[in-house]
Amino acid sequence: MPLIHESAVFKLTYDTLKEIHLARNTFSKSERYSLGESLEQEFLAMLLHILDAGRTKQEWKIAAIDAALVNLDKGKILLRLARDLQQIKDRPYAVLAEKMNTAGRMLGGWRKSV
Repeated sequence: MPLIHESAVFKLTYDTLKEIHLARNTFSKSERYSLGESLEQEFLAMLLHILDAGRTKQEWKIAAIDAALVNLDKGKILLRLARDLQQIKDRPYAVLAEKMNTAGRMLGGWRKSV
């Protein structure tokens, strides 16, 4: 049985969280500790739900995956808001948005396979 830490969705989410953390440092001081922190917290929660889904019993996996998907949706909204408030530039936004879409597809596929 492969470890959840080695799964593609875990690695992608972990790498995205690292990029969000680095991007948060470019936010203005007032937004860094509000919007930036909220964005980072959603992805940390998503990563933890993925970890839970990988380690829990089969009948409880869907609930953990659904929770991760909810955090992903919240993160997408917060990232869009950060771009609209000019806290993140268009290029880093596009890269992060694409990674979020890929993670969503991976989680959706995992959910269907359970």
